[in-house]
Amino acid sequence: MKKLDYVTSQFLSEKESWEKKLASVEESWRLKCESMKGQSNGHVEDHLQKNLGEWTLKYEKLKEEHESFRDISDRMIEEKEREIAKLLNANKDLHHSLEAKAAVSKRDNQSPGYIKQDALSIELAEQQILLLARQQAQREEELSQSHRHILALQQEVEDLERENRLHDQQEAMLKAELRNMERSQKREGVDMTYLKNVILKLLETGIWNFLLLILLLIDR
Repeated sequence: MKKLDYVTSQFLSEKESWEKKLASVEESWRLKCESMKGQSNGHVEDHLQKNLGEWTLKYEKLKEEHESFRDISDRMIEEKEREIAKLLNANKDLHHSLEAKAAVSKRDNQSPGYIKQDALSIELAEQQILLLARQQAQREEELSQSHRHILALQQEVEDLERENRLHDQQEAMLKAELRNMERSQKREGVDMTYLKNVILKLLETGIWNFLLLILLLIDR
């Protein structure tokens, strides 16, 4: 019985732990999406906005699949809990029956064959409970894989955020340089209006390396 109690206690503890982890991941994703939406208002290039939308759709799809999987898993867990409770009650009844028959055997010199049969039934019940525990461990591993998948997707979104911030910084630097060039139109042979249009066009298309090269050549 101690072994059965331990398996049942461990099963319930691990279930509660996973529920807390899943709730934490969902809350983290909710905050992350809200943050991304706030940063995207007029500051992210079209291709970055497209990437952000794609990752958001991927997250929503993964979250939907994860919730569906968790619902199925919860139903299976409840079913296994009922089976374990049923087996524990049957096991308890068998122990009582074994104790009662042992007392009768001592009093009436009864053959131990019945007692041996009850002991075998108890052993089979314990094996069934251990089998259910192993099945539950397999379900928890599947939940763990889903959790790792969500974390990997979260890392992708964080990388995209860093890329957005870097592009914002580059754009701010280029605009500052453009303002400085407009204030100092002393360079001969430079059509500042044409140059300004070229720089703005490069800003729109996101060709950062080429734009930086032009600015370096002009600065010489």
